[in-house]
Amino acid sequence: MAKTIKPIEANTKEFGNDNNAQHWSSIFKTLNVLGTVSEAYAKTLAFKIETKRLNNELERVKLEAKIAEKAIDDVFRLKMEELKQRREHLMNFYETVNNQLNHLHIERMAVLEMLQTVVKKTTEPDVILEERKLYKEMAVELSSQIPNFGEKASNTLTVIAQTIPPVEIPEILGE
Repeated sequence: MAKTIKPIEANTKEFGNDNNAQHWSSIFKTLNVLGTVSEAYAKTLAFKIETKRLNNELERVKLEAKIAEKAIDDVFRLKMEELKQRREHLMNFYETVNNQLNHLHIERMAVLEMLQTVVKKTTEPDVILEERKLYKEMAVELSSQIPNFGEKASNTLTVIAQTIPPVEIPEILGE
């Protein structure tokens, strides 16, 4: 048979008069071991539950940080690849332009050197008259080509200027 536990006040009447009952009641409340144990157990359980909740929150925050870190790394890698490709494109473009300009300069310099050689030949004393006339005609022809190089260079520079990709210059450098 199950025995029911009576409230403390009800149990105290068995120990005598009301005054004595109050005395016993305070003793039972003081010695209420089950109340203290159950309260300690409840607090311990509450602390365990809160600790578990905080651990779960900590794991959630760590996971969010990993996701954010990965996203930042991905954006960083994409941006770096984009900058690398832009840099390669600009370097290739620069090399092409530089090669074209060098080629034009070399052609012009070659014509100028040939012109100088031809002019020297027209003034050398051991060159016969007919050869001097030929050198003179060559000099006139070469001289007429020099403006073409200037025009060709201008046209090439115009085309290059139109095809140059826009480059943003930060304000601090523009000042």
